[in-house]
Amino acid sequence: MQAEDDRAAAQLGKLTGTGRLGEDRSELTLKQRGQWLVLSATSAHFFDLDGRTVNRMPGRLAVAMITDEGRPIRTIESCRVGEVGYWTMEPFGHEYDLVLRWHQSTEIRRIVQVLGLERPS
Repeated sequence: MQAEDDRAAAQLGKLTGTGRLGEDRSELTLKQRGQWLVLSATSAHFFDLDGRTVNRMPGRLAVAMITDEGRPIRTIESCRVGEVGYWTMEPFGHEYDLVLRWHQSTEIRRIVQVLGLERPS
């Protein structure tokens, strides 16, 4: 668990503001509130469920994707530790020909609440 704690802290340091890690969960749904860091095998995902957005932070072995920048989240179909994650996001205005964007993560290793971060304005 120490390696995952170190990895989570390193990803937290990339976010704006000063935050700290809170409780772990085995599953993330849109019924929850707050800010969450989801560590997958190759990347980290920052979910702000109060602001209804998600950002992907690709890891060292991951490739950049069009869904990396913050997007409004539509659904969380699956986000459970030990499983592949899948969620959908709203397209940006210039993506007028799309109904949604989707993302499938690698296996989720940890879901941890982030406390004390301010949402960007």
